[in-house]
Amino acid sequence: DRIEPKLSDQWFLKMKDLAKPALDAVLEKDVNLVPEKFINTYRHWMENVRDWNISRQLWWGHQIPAYYYGDGTEDFVVAESADEALDLAREKSGNANLQASDLNQDPDVLDTWFSSWLWPISVFNGILEPDNKEIEYYYPTNDLVTAPEILFFWVARMIIAGYEYRDEKPFSNVYLTGIVRDKQRRKMSKSLGNSPDPIELMKTYGADGVRVGMLLSSPAGNDLMFDVDLCKQGSAFVNKIWNAYRLIDGWEISEEQPETESAKIAVEWYQHKFQKSLAEIEDHYRKYRMSDALMATYKLVWDDFCSWFLEMVKPAYGEPISAKTFKSIIAILENNLRILHPFVPFVSEEIWQHISERTPEEALIVATWPELKSFDEKMIKDFEFASEVISGIRTIRKEKNISFKDTISLSVVNAENVTTHFDAVVQKLGNLSELNYISEKLDGALTFRVKSNEYFVPVSGAINVEEEIAKLSEELKYTQGFLKSVQGKLKNERFVNNAPENVVAMEKQKEADALAKIETLKASLASLE
Repeated sequence: DRIEPKLSDQWFLKMKDLAKPALDAVLEKDVNLVPEKFINTYRHWMENVRDWNISRQLWWGHQIPAYYYGDGTEDFVVAESADEALDLAREKSGNANLQASDLNQDPDVLDTWFSSWLWPISVFNGILEPDNKEIEYYYPTNDLVTAPEILFFWVARMIIAGYEYRDEKPFSNVYLTGIVRDKQRRKMSKSLGNSPDPIELMKTYGADGVRVGMLLSSPAGNDLMFDVDLCKQGSAFVNKIWNAYRLIDGWEISEEQPETESAKIAVEWYQHKFQKSLAEIEDHYRKYRMSDALMATYKLVWDDFCSWFLEMVKPAYGEPISAKTFKSIIAILENNLRILHPFVPFVSEEIWQHISERTPEEALIVATWPELKSFDEKMIKDFEFASEVISGIRTIRKEKNISFKDTISLSVVNAENVTTHFDAVVQKLGNLSELNYISEKLDGALTFRVKSNEYFVPVSGAINVEEEIAKLSEELKYTQGFLKSVQGKLKNERFVNNAPENVVAMEKQKEADALAKIETLKASLASLE
């Protein structure tokens, strides 16, 4: 037995003239491809476009509207219906006696992409009713999200059809996703056995956790290096969000309880910080940087909201929280949920519904996006400084084994002339009995620096002085050695003249930091000795 290919007549569509408006639309940025690296691929295809073979020998699909009335190669007509075909066939053949039974429609069907290229139009019934309200309102749409493998098969052809049938682009932006690969950069496939079961992943890490894990590794247009550890990270993030809500929900609320100074400052600061992050997130969305938008949201919620804000507003153990403060916290939480929802839709909606009883029309999925407002950059920077002070206090407590339950005194030489706006927050989070501003260094105290500000914590017998002197001496010796190596580089004219400017600047910053640290260590040793 022998199998041989059978040659048959095929229908083609001339593409050169059809493709030009679609090519110009992308090159002139009327239609934007994201990322732009695909523009050259698109241009190569469209400039070298071939006539499109639209015939398919299948038993399903849209049958080609060609009707044969004879055996000659030109004995056919193309028509929208059999009745129209009969009229055209009689006219073309000159045979007025032709009957419908004499016509045979071509059994081939159209290539599936020949119907798919009409999708932006046909979804609004814009072919059969070209002036209906829906097509007039929605066309052209904003964004198309698809894979780069079908950039020519589908995307280019939809743009061609848009200009051919409506004289207008079908959409403004095309976001081309990457391919999911494993850590070894291999494409996910059953044969390699490197494709995890998404259902099992969701059972282990939750749907939101898997979603975050995927988005953490999805830079615009680049392939996704999938790692199950990212799903673990996503699951931890979801737990963090849920536990933050549980903490808030567990507080007792009192109308009589006055609002604390630290809570007032915290609410004010976070509102400005939220607006700054919102502006960053919206910029990422505009540029289709989904993973960057997620990371900005992640840092805001994990670091600023959970690690700082909730600690700043948390009531003292066993005490209720001010009703006014609680109302502000809920408003802040709801705004957080709004920006979290695209990434963790299930847990955010669950919390949203727990906060208060809501109708389906009030669900988070249809809630309004937070309004972008101006923010105080100086306040945000001032808190960054205050947070470094708090971290310095905590470091001293940890290194000297001073219990957080024990209050300590803190004095500062305010060389930076830093605002006192966040003093109440520093006192609360540092558990300070007092915060004093002094003009001279304090003897017999532990010290740390934040920029040029020097902070002093009286020892008061809380540490072993001899052990502390030995530890500081060792650290001083190491820092002096480090400074010597840095200064050696900076004295090398060849290095200074040939190294990139930013590298030299970095070395100079290292020198300045080392000198400041040495000064602080010497001061600490002097105060102990």
